Amino acid sequence: MANLYLLTDKALDELKKDIKVEKYQQNEPFIEEQFRGRQYKSLIEARIDIADLPELEVKEKSEELLWIQDYKNAIELHKVINSKNVHLRYLVDERFWSYLTHTKYWEYMNKRWYPNDKEHIERNWFFKGGNTVFSRHPLVRLWWRAECSYDERLEDPYELTKVAFDFADPFNQIIERRISKSRKVFKAALIALRDTPNSQKLKGDENRTKFGKAINTIAGVKLIELMSEEELVKMFTEQIDYIVGNK
Repeated sequence: MANLYLLTDKALDELKKDIKVEKYQQNEPFIEEQFRGRQYKSLIEARIDIADLPELEVKEKSEELLWIQDYKNAIELHKVINSKNVHLRYLVDERFWSYLTHTKYWEYMNKRWYPNDKEHIERNWFFKGGNTVFSRHPLVRLWWRAECSYDERLEDPYELTKVAFDFADPFNQIIERRISKSRKVFKAALIALRDTPNSQKLKGDENRTKFGKAINTIAGVKLIELMSEEELVKMFTEQIDYIVGNK
């Protein structure tokens, strides 16, 4: 069995109840010291070891745009952490991702999402936010966008992943709604964003708000799960065209 872990329920509860900002601002993780002599992690079934997990890079914004860094990190993370190597039940488990934020990815979290206050820690080192977890928790956000946009039919299977990060703000309008759990809908939206002229205009505040309202309209279609990918792409494209003024 490979060596990959998640936090125990008791350890997760203890960490969440005893959040001290200064501990999260340290250069080195504190979890081993806090639980010295006590069990705080459980081995899970996986095809990978923790040593197989990639390093995630953090550069200055002047060197490389943040969304490009996130896109590249998402690909590296997903190449190792995916449903072929780790069972899906762990990939949606707070204990798994919180273990990684407190161990392997401590340095990444500290550099990319410096912990300024307790609420920031609750949202980024743990799961807080209901449906917004998949768009806001740093590691889950990277993995989920790559997992749902990965498409083996394409020459570059991660082509749509780049779109998901390029359109990060408007795409949150989809992720934070129930329809994002359908990979078919998710991919259809990405294809529409990739192929529709002037779709970059959705990044503006006003158009982003309009796009959110359009997503509510699309989510209200009763038979959306039964629609083909082509039909979904057409529906998203029509909404984008209307918003950005193509028609």
